[in-house]
Amino acid sequence: MKAITSLLAVSLTAGVIATPTNNNCCTRSAKEIQWNPCGDELGINATTPLFCGSLTVPLDYTEPESEETLDLQVMKIPASREPSKGSVFFNFGGPGGSGIVEMAVLGEVLRALVGGSYDIINIVPRGTGNTLPFSCYETNEERSASAARAPFATNASNTALGSVWAESQNRADACLHSQNTTGSLIGTAFTARDIMCAVDVLEDDGMLRFWGMSYGSLLGSTLVSMFPDRVDRVLLDAVMNGHQYYRDDLDQATDADSAFSGFCAQCVDNKDSCLIAGDRTAAELEEDIYTALETLKYNPIPLSAGGIGILLDYATLKGQIYNSLYNPITWPKLAQTLDILFSGNATSIIADFFQPAPPPAPDAEAILGIKCSDKLLRASTLEEVLPSVEARWELSRIGGDIVDVSVLQCARWRMPAKEQYAGDFQVKTAHPVLLVSTQNDPNTPLVSARNMSAGFEGSVVLEQAGYGHTILSQASLCTVKITSAYFENGTLPEPGTVCEVDAVPFSGDPGWVSVLTQLSSVDVEA
Repeated sequence: MKAITSLLAVSLTAGVIATPTNNNCCTRSAKEIQWNPCGDELGINATTPLFCGSLTVPLDYTEPESEETLDLQVMKIPASREPSKGSVFFNFGGPGGSGIVEMAVLGEVLRALVGGSYDIINIVPRGTGNTLPFSCYETNEERSASAARAPFATNASNTALGSVWAESQNRADACLHSQNTTGSLIGTAFTARDIMCAVDVLEDDGMLRFWGMSYGSLLGSTLVSMFPDRVDRVLLDAVMNGHQYYRDDLDQATDADSAFSGFCAQCVDNKDSCLIAGDRTAAELEEDIYTALETLKYNPIPLSAGGIGILLDYATLKGQIYNSLYNPITWPKLAQTLDILFSGNATSIIADFFQPAPPPAPDAEAILGIKCSDKLLRASTLEEVLPSVEARWELSRIGGDIVDVSVLQCARWRMPAKEQYAGDFQVKTAHPVLLVSTQNDPNTPLVSARNMSAGFEGSVVLEQAGYGHTILSQASLCTVKITSAYFENGTLPEPGTVCEVDAVPFSGDPGWVSVLTQLSSVDVEA
């Protein structure tokens, strides 16, 4: 892999660098949260009681004399056991995810993960939901026009990379035009301080208990690095490499190819549920799919319905493959989609490509607004980023040119966060951190968990066998027993522990019903 030590010029002049601190975040504004039932109001069939409230925090933590405030949306699932031991704050990732749907539909699973003795809290992050929602376009037509000018993969053709780079400038300009007032106020360091404000209000002991998934693990790493003395229980799930997140995300897709190989292997092992296997070996199936993708670069497949036509091209299909690797329950559907490459029959999938576009969400570009404002690196020419692009292509055949797109977008961003974490993630926390990652995650490789653990003194990495992004993707009774013991009494697993999963391959079932049933049986016996 090529060295990229001179990738981009560091630009730190616009932001304040976050440093470890125990300062009370909320001396200016926070008040007690008033909780009200809200499951019905959200229009989501919640699986557990759900309560909502608001928390007032400083709008800009870098302006200590300012009286401007921000009301954050806050959600709570009460503990299943009384009395509650306190709160565990969850962040479900993104960046750009509000966590609202996850809180509504995953309540029983979340309770089980932490042992049932804690309230589950979601602070809707800045830039998402109704909290400074970040959107760069007024209509879906404007958004679609921007997407049409550049593919979703930088290696989709011999002109794709240049198109992605050029359109990144247009998108950055559009976002600056529409979000120039608050676009610098939604970065991760401010969100970390928001969470500590909530800790100040809700927790009698002033200590942080937190579970961060994917980007949430990056938020968690930032939290423990800024507030190491206030860590009680922090679990990082699907661990991002924090050093790279704030810079170039080079290793993001390291395990994507192994995840894709796993899809092909499980397809061949379950031929009755995966007809594209045919008489192929797993290696043959994998190579045939790669060959077909290359053909799509210059020979896309026309699809039409009701007089409306689209092209199934390299970027579209490769993006579907990469996204499906996040969640193995989608693999039977992915196999059905890929059948068009071999049979030419689009009947079973054509409806999927002609779904009406949903109305634009008020936070549609939150992932860019948050991630790009966090970045410490910028570039003015394509030549500056080429070493990074080529390194990602070399690192991952299935995902390298997909993850490139957001990296190039952020290189041209013009709204750095008012506060940016630029530390080294080397801290001794008040209590040790637990890190959990799956062995074949397309977006947060296992090596990232090990890299981050090296900086958190006393921390332990738990490996979950199997596939998918975050431990939610495939249930594991072993993993749940370990995570619940960690939150209940601080117990850490032995280093090198590996948990098997309870999900059945190519069944469309992640295994959570079975695991929750087994846990209920244990509780009854106890």
